[in-house]
Amino acid sequence: MAPGGYKDDTYLIVQPGSEHTLLSLGLTDPLETPKLSVPTVVYKSNDNDDYSLSNVEGYNEIRPIIAGRIVDIKALEFLLHTLIVTVLKEREEDEELTDLSIESVNLLIIQSSTRWSPLSIELLTKYAFENMNVHGFSIVPFELACMFAHGSIANSIVIDIGYEKSEILPIVDYQLYSPSKKVIDKGSLSINQTLSRLLPNLTAKQIEILKKSSIFECLSEEDAKKSFFGMEGLIENLPNTDDGEGNGNDEDGVLDIAAIVTSEKSTREILESNTNKLKNKQKNSLKPNSELETNTFYDFDGNQITVGKERFQGCNDLIEDLVLNIYHCLRKVPDLKKRQECYDNIIFTGQTSKIKGLKEKIMFHLFDNYVYLSDNKLLQPQAQFRNDIRPIDDASLTQVPRHLRLVPKVDYFSEWKKNGFEDCSFLGAQILSKQVFSQGNEFCLTKDSYEETGPTAIWSIRL
Repeated sequence: MAPGGYKDDTYLIVQPGSEHTLLSLGLTDPLETPKLSVPTVVYKSNDNDDYSLSNVEGYNEIRPIIAGRIVDIKALEFLLHTLIVTVLKEREEDEELTDLSIESVNLLIIQSSTRWSPLSIELLTKYAFENMNVHGFSIVPFELACMFAHGSIANSIVIDIGYEKSEILPIVDYQLYSPSKKVIDKGSLSINQTLSRLLPNLTAKQIEILKKSSIFECLSEEDAKKSFFGMEGLIENLPNTDDGEGNGNDEDGVLDIAAIVTSEKSTREILESNTNKLKNKQKNSLKPNSELETNTFYDFDGNQITVGKERFQGCNDLIEDLVLNIYHCLRKVPDLKKRQECYDNIIFTGQTSKIKGLKEKIMFHLFDNYVYLSDNKLLQPQAQFRNDIRPIDDASLTQVPRHLRLVPKVDYFSEWKKNGFEDCSFLGAQILSKQVFSQGNEFCLTKDSYEETGPTAIWSIRL
């Protein structure tokens, strides 16, 4: 049983991910976004087992977590310990705050992937008590944290679109329903690979910038129909032979003296042509991205790069796989009522999910492919109290899903509302920490209980 008297400033929440590790010490009112985000990368000496957070000579880069799997537990332990010590040291230097030792810390780790092995979880538990000597410790599953960030929802499905993989897992009666778990090896990286195939002359860095730019998006069916290319024109084709670079006309509006001298046209005609080009450019700048044949972005070197319809095609393969696996994931939920409730409480998370139109396009294809709509024309609102309704096939009453819904974001956490809910698991962990580290709660592992049972005690307290 966790002892009482915990203060909000002793809660230390850490979420180690494949690409970044999020960390925050203490709870604020209102709850804020993570105070620290660092790459999940360390460097190991070629000569011994020494680690460093800096890339120094004689050290090799180590990624402790790859595609959700903890592949180097020692490197991860070093990273967590170093970050925690650094945060506590910064707190000591703040004269307005009281000192806080690591022995007083209540550590909550968010298990960012279902691919963490039981052994890795036990080793993290052991390290927390035997090496860091923390006061209290707990691990919360990523999906549960996401759910609590949106409220207390009994039945839902969490779709985490990550960098190297995406995970889909339902929550049934507030518990993870592991038999339905789906992990696909596609995510943000697969988008880059698709764009590289469509735009082979762009570098990897330029592809990443394009993906994060405002011109890269997923078009809804309506926007695709109204787009410059139309629905059929957006079907993925062979790689563009154009290099996509330097096509922006940086000389628009600049009077070309040589052209006037060598041209057979009069100076007036050339000036009028130049003016018309400027007007057309200004007109195009007012159009939505989808209605433009091309659009531009800038790389880190300031080069203007022009892209065509490829900017709408990068997510197609990922969307297709996600839609298929969401459906097959929820097919394994035996209770039809709870299965439908999962479809009515869909939660998207992960930085990749912020791509404009991605969530909406997944929902559209999920609806278009799998939602069951009755074709009984007598099922009209005005006929529901009449006795002349034709009997409906029993099978139609057991078809799920009949409708879909995204879980709305809560609007009372101003910082999160402003910065986005892509890392909502961290918000959920902040909310849960008050319950986990409260008096009489069985979800917290203490030094006493650890000494009695050892690292396996973590399985008796996990949410």
